[in-house]
Amino acid sequence: MKLEDQIAAHRGGLSPAETRVADFLLANPHSVGHLSALKLAAASGTSDATVVRTVHKLGFAGLDELREHLAAELSQAGRLQATVRAFGDGVVSRHVAACTGALTSLPERLSDEELAAALDVLAHAGRVVIVGFGPARHIASYTAQYLARGGVPSLAIGMTGRGFADQVIGLAAGDAAVLLSYDTPSEEVEVFYTRAGQLGVPVVQVTESRLVADPRAAVALGVGRGNPAYSPSHVPTLAVLEALADAVVATDPDRSARAAATLAELREMLS
Repeated sequence: MKLEDQIAAHRGGLSPAETRVADFLLANPHSVGHLSALKLAAASGTSDATVVRTVHKLGFAGLDELREHLAAELSQAGRLQATVRAFGDGVVSRHVAACTGALTSLPERLSDEELAAALDVLAHAGRVVIVGFGPARHIASYTAQYLARGGVPSLAIGMTGRGFADQVIGLAAGDAAVLLSYDTPSEEVEVFYTRAGQLGVPVVQVTESRLVADPRAAVALGVGRGNPAYSPSHVPTLAVLEALADAVVATDPDRSARAAATLAELREMLS
């Protein structure tokens, strides 16, 4: 049984404090694997004893069993199967509605202060480096091109394995980075944070939730990837990155005007 169904089945027997814990688990399933009972209590405004009691009332022997349950539920295979079941009837509009819902929830996930802090980091950089792996690597490339069109020096990186070292070596003091890292940090993420720390490069991390962001991030944006029960959606990430890119470009109108003129000239030469 999915966690959502288990919570629904036991909700009537939960106290108000236990309900807050259950609602937090439902809204932040990716955080459960990273947070202790004490941190879950702080995040839900309850106590660690309440967290443990809630987990038991939901039918789990303890946090470890809940984490194992969620790991299976949130695996790529599990999320894909859930997506197929939910949208397999060919009703594309239902999937569009799910993506729209992920966008409309962004104001609840991101504060104006967090977005302003991210803009401040990026706007004062000599170059913006976008880091993404797997599917997110394509988003990193798109964002770098989006910034470049506005005259902002930018670079996208995202190789894996030893090849990543050849990319990270190009990181320089004066850069600022946007790192797309949502779950448990990979070896490449660890290497990147280490090198960024050595050079004093501030990192804006786009992640599933600020609760699971790396503490080394200068700013953490808990953008999320849509409904955690379904296949990950990068729609919220794209929306936030485009908004940040537009805001960075707008900080220097003269630079963006020069870039637009140069781009027009180059296109004319190619026509």
